[in-house]
Amino acid sequence: METAILKTPGEKSLLQWKTILAPTDFSEPSKEAVKTAIRLAEQCGAKIILLHVAQLPASAPAEAALNVDEIVHASRESLEEMAASIPAALLRDKLVRMGTQGVVENIVAAVRNLSADLIVISTHGDGRLKRALLGSTAEKVVRRAPCPVLVVRRKEDLSETNQNE
Repeated sequence: METAILKTPGEKSLLQWKTILAPTDFSEPSKEAVKTAIRLAEQCGAKIILLHVAQLPASAPAEAALNVDEIVHASRESLEEMAASIPAALLRDKLVRMGTQGVVENIVAAVRNLSADLIVISTHGDGRLKRALLGSTAEKVVRRAPCPVLVVRRKEDLSETNQNE
């Protein structure tokens, strides 16, 4: 049974999101975030843009240039597989971005360039020490994004947090 996130059946949505950006790294948590984006898009009448950012090292050996085509091809294939789970009427675009610029910067730039109204992103629930040392992508997106951000956490992560408190 599907549950409404924002409204009851037949009720008009109060939220006026038109474009939802769903960044993905193809992990299970990001697949859950895309499912949430689909439910939101269905309820709001919004379109989804899937985005995968493949980061290249700033100083890579010459052999790395040969792998770029392989990385792009594999990323596009994975994005196509993920897009197959989204009803065609809800999907606006599928994008693969590459470069030496960071993942967060690419996500924020995409939001601005595509005029997205909402970002739906997953968190991997990495430990507190790792987050303190490195920061999480989702956390940085929340701080830098020019639009609202919905962070989707796995149920396992939520139960671990509750046990630690």
